[in-house]
Amino acid sequence: DVDVVDVCLPTPLHRPAAEAAFAAGKHVLLEKPIALTIEDGEAIAQAAAASGRLLLVGFVLRFWPEYRELLGRVRSGSLGTPRTVTTARLSPPADWNQWMIDPVQSGGVAVDLLVHDFDFANAVLGEPVSVLARARRAGPHGAPQAMQALVSYRDGGTASCEGSLMMPGSYPFSSLARVSCDDGVLEYPFSAAPAADGGNIGGVDQAANRLRAYGPGGASAIDVASGDPWHGQVAYALDMIESGTAPSEATGAHALLALRVALAANRSLESGRAEPV
Repeated sequence: DVDVVDVCLPTPLHRPAAEAAFAAGKHVLLEKPIALTIEDGEAIAQAAAASGRLLLVGFVLRFWPEYRELLGRVRSGSLGTPRTVTTARLSPPADWNQWMIDPVQSGGVAVDLLVHDFDFANAVLGEPVSVLARARRAGPHGAPQAMQALVSYRDGGTASCEGSLMMPGSYPFSSLARVSCDDGVLEYPFSAAPAADGGNIGGVDQAANRLRAYGPGGASAIDVASGDPWHGQVAYALDMIESGTAPSEATGAHALLALRVALAANRSLESGRAEPV
C-alpha cells in the first residue's frame, strides 16, 4: 500500500535504497546529494526512468519561499540578464552524527553542503563549465570543512560560493543568496539563532530575513508569504504524482549537474587549478 519512499539515509546508501524502491514500483523522494559518484547518480536516474516512477531530489532551496520568489523574478527578466551569483552557507560542525565529517561517506563540504548552492547557481546561470576551489582542512579525517568555489558558466556568468562547517558553536547558521543582473540586484540573507540544544539551527526571526531588491528606482524589501520549505517539497512531489506530471524542479538531471560541480570543486582542491565540470 506504500506509494512513495522518502530516502533520508546517509549518502552511500542512496543508490541501493532508491533502486530497491523503484524495483518495487514506488516513487522516490531522495535526500540530496543524489549520490557520491556520477556512476551511482546515473544508475538512480536510470532506475527511475525504467520504473516510470517519479524521482525528486531534496534540493529544498527550490521550495524555500524567498528563493522561489528570487528565482521567479530573475527568470521574469525584469532586472535584465543575471551575471553573477554570490552565496554563503555557514554552520557550526554537525554534532548529531560522525559520517558527515568523513569525506569517504559524505563527499566533504562541497558534496554535502555546497551542493545546495551549486544547484541554485545552476538554476540562475545555466550550464557550468569549470570550478576553481580553495579550502582549509580540519577534522579527524583531514577533510576540507570550509571552502570557497568560483564556478564559471557557458554564457559568461560566474558564481562565488562559500561553505563552512567550521563556524564556532556560538555562530548562527547563516546563508546568503545574491544575484546581480544588468539592471539590479536581488539579495536574500538568512540567519538563525545559535542552536541551544544540539543541531545547527536555532530560532528564526522571519522579519529579519527578508528578500530585498535594489534597482534604479531604489531599494525595497519584498514581502514573501512564509512557509515550511520541506512541507512545500513534499507537497510538490505529491502534486506531481497525483497529476502524473513530470517535475520541473529538483529533478535527477538537476541533481546530477550539481553533483558534477561539487566533484569538480573537490578535484580542484587536489590539483590547485580550475577543473572542468
